Amino acid sequence: MKSKENNQNSPTSNYMRYVGAGTQMLVTIGGGVYLGIKLDQWTETKSPWWTIGCSLFFIFASMYLLIKSLPKE
Repeated sequence: MKSKENNQNSPTSNYMRYVGAGTQMLVTIGGGVYLGIKLDQWTETKSPWWTIGCSLFFIFASMYLLIKSLPKE
């Protein structure tokens, strides 16, 4: 039986961690863009200001979450 410490440092474990982080960023940014589009439709704006604002906010939020989840080592 492998110890938990060896299992956490395996290449597969690292790969899955980065795939999970990328997926989290994709879903977060996609949700922000979707929210911005829906707000633009609801407020009937001529320019996509809600889409731009929400997508930028959610890009920064996903980067913050990614940096916060990095190991402290």
